[in-house]
Amino acid sequence: MAQHNDPGTAPTDGAPIPFTRQLPVYAAGFFSNGSVMLANVIVPLWMLTINPSPMMVGIALAARQSLPVLLSIHGGSLMDRIGIRRVMLWFACIGAVTPFLFPLFPSFGAVLILQALTGLASAMGWIGTQAQIGAIMKGEPRYAGRVTFFNRFAILAGPPATGIAWDLGGPWGGFGFLGFWGIGLLLATLSLPKPKDGELGGGTEPLSQLRMMDVLPRPSDYASAFRLMAIPAIAFVVYVTVLRHASNGILGSFYVVYLESIGMTGTLIGVLIAAGSILGGIGSLTAGWFAKRFTSYWVLVIAVSLAITCIAITPVVTTFALLLVLSALRGGFMGLSQPLLISIMAQSAGKAQGKGVGLRTTANRLAILITPVIMGAMAEVMGIHASFYATGLILLAMMLYVALRARSGLDPASGT
Repeated sequence: MAQHNDPGTAPTDGAPIPFTRQLPVYAAGFFSNGSVMLANVIVPLWMLTINPSPMMVGIALAARQSLPVLLSIHGGSLMDRIGIRRVMLWFACIGAVTPFLFPLFPSFGAVLILQALTGLASAMGWIGTQAQIGAIMKGEPRYAGRVTFFNRFAILAGPPATGIAWDLGGPWGGFGFLGFWGIGLLLATLSLPKPKDGELGGGTEPLSQLRMMDVLPRPSDYASAFRLMAIPAIAFVVYVTVLRHASNGILGSFYVVYLESIGMTGTLIGVLIAAGSILGGIGSLTAGWFAKRFTSYWVLVIAVSLAITCIAITPVVTTFALLLVLSALRGGFMGLSQPLLISIMAQSAGKAQGKGVGLRTTANRLAILITPVIMGAMAEVMGIHASFYATGLILLAMMLYVALRARSGLDPASGT
């Protein structure tokens, strides 16, 4: 059976990585993954201006994950084949343009299309960032922790600034800010070091020999990516990723709708979403410490379970102060779990860094895609409040199943 290296004891060659090579990776993660929270503020507010039903809101918000679900493995395979930086550049250009199109096309259909494109652009940026952690930083937890630590600054500053931009400038202000954020990802990607010939992350096929058919999805790439699930550590990462990001599906859908229903302004909503970054940054930096002292499997199970609980009980709370505490605690648990997931995947995927990250991204985007739709259907039947509780209970039950499989001695990643 394939084994994995615990993220606290990752083998390295001991050579220091120059900060000039680290910084562009941190910046790329900042602007790619950070854009998710910005969109979580303005897209629900934009949807409310066209008087949708709860189900329409869920579908529109889930649309952001549609293309990443279908193309994350393909994008990761392209990165392995022709180079991480090159593929990131292509999609960074898309992410720099599409946000400015939202106010020009105020319709439900346009939201679906633009959500899908902006979601794909940010997803490919984040896939590339994680692949660079394996290619440039050897998958070490301390570097993965720093990437997610800097991401927390994006989550801290981005949502309040987006809310303020919305309050001051309306849709053009909010989406304009998201567009400039996309330009930041483009500049960060341009700053990434160009890999040398034969260096991990530089691809295996020269760009001069690239044909049109080479950029189209290949069934063989998907098959080889899913074969990585035979590695127990990778399979476990995928399972936990699904449950972890399903809670993000709650945050990115009816969380904002609930806050708006109790009278929160766009600025206050942005502050609440950003609050998680405060403890999230601390959680990210402690991941290596926890990995050295405890079993990474259990750290992930406990941290993700608590993060789910914090978001699921939101309707119990109606005051801004308590909502702020819940958001901060959830951010801490999410911050602790993220570097461990990234590190285990990076250490276990070998030369298939892009495919490994693409597989994990497919799982998390699928979770975020499905959750708003399910919550939308639940909200239609039982109301928004009950949909929080029902979704949370389902996710916790699934996490309990994974935990019991581990405790009973049956490898939760092996399926036996």
